[in-house]
Amino acid sequence: MVQPFAAWRFARRFEAARRAAPPGPLRDFYEAGHPALDTPVDAVPMVALDLETDGLDFGTSAILEAGLIEMAHDRIFAGTGRRIRIRPTEALSEKSVVIHTITDDALADAPDEEEALARLLPHLSGKALVAHFAEIEEGFLNAACRRVWGAPFVAPFVCTMALETRWFPRTRAADGLRLAKLRAQYGLPSYRGHDGLVDAMACGELLIAQLAARGGTPSLGGVMRR
Repeated sequence: MVQPFAAWRFARRFEAARRAAPPGPLRDFYEAGHPALDTPVDAVPMVALDLETDGLDFGTSAILEAGLIEMAHDRIFAGTGRRIRIRPTEALSEKSVVIHTITDDALADAPDEEEALARLLPHLSGKALVAHFAEIEEGFLNAACRRVWGAPFVAPFVCTMALETRWFPRTRAADGLRLAKLRAQYGLPSYRGHDGLVDAMACGELLIAQLAARGGTPSLGGVMRR
């Protein structure tokens, strides 16, 4: 069920961001609108998204790769998967390269942040965005849009980590909410992590499993990150 105040608050944030966005890719993203929060989740167009970054500070760490794939409440559209890499302005830290294995050489011919965002935003327009620990994706995209266009990024995010704690609360190990751990709990196969496209697909599959386990047909507002 969508709480009227929550729907009003989100609509107000989205409209304020639309007005702040200059003409161009970000304004086009907002002009496409978003699914109504009272739309049943089985009628909501969604895209699973994962960002690989050179750190965890929204303001100073760079987005290196966006992996994304379109999905519905019960299926992944495999042919839509793509990755968009972004050339950072500074050399990558050795510590982060060990994790995501994306090197400076691999990004040498990638577009800069503005061009990469311009390529990414049309794939997100008009959809709900699905991510695991969506605070990361939301925070980095917001910081990037503010740097490039001086306006915030606002979108309906569905967070599979938050849904798990909300729908299926229980005592867990310290790492019990990691994507791989939760997938194993649902009997989903093990994938190699820290790859934007693979992690996006893994997150989308997890949401499908969570919706099936929960049952019923919640609205978009009922599954959105709060």
